[in-house]
Amino acid sequence: MKNIFRKIPLFWKIWLSHIFIYYPIRALFFLFQFEEKPDFFHIVKVLLLAFLPGIYGMFERFPLMIFIQMAVMLMITEFAFRKKVASYLMTIIITNIILYTSGTYDIYCLKDFIWSFIIFLVIFLVIFRKELKN
Repeated sequence: MKNIFRKIPLFWKIWLSHIFIYYPIRALFFLFQFEEKPDFFHIVKVLLLAFLPGIYGMFERFPLMIFIQMAVMLMITEFAFRKKVASYLMTIIITNIILYTSGTYDIYCLKDFIWSFIIFLVIFLVIFRKELKN
């Protein structure tokens, strides 16, 4: 199983973790914002299916934003930083600042992004600690 993960390029590992870890965390913030006491099965369903609205751009309030972020990360990796993890973090921060300053995000959406990204960042740094050392 480890050999399969080693064959996947780091770029795709980063974005797959974004899709399957960050979006479920962000979906929980959405869920608890709209429902006071969701039942267990509803929480599980939201966690398992959160990647669909995430890919669509529901959490960023901009359609298919993840593809724009991937393109920005590719440009940053090519022209500024060679380290993919640093360019990923830079991409997410830059694109979300642009979304906030352009009026796409309101303060509540920005707050949810910050909290969910902090939680994700801890998990992300644990997963990619070996890549950070290189």
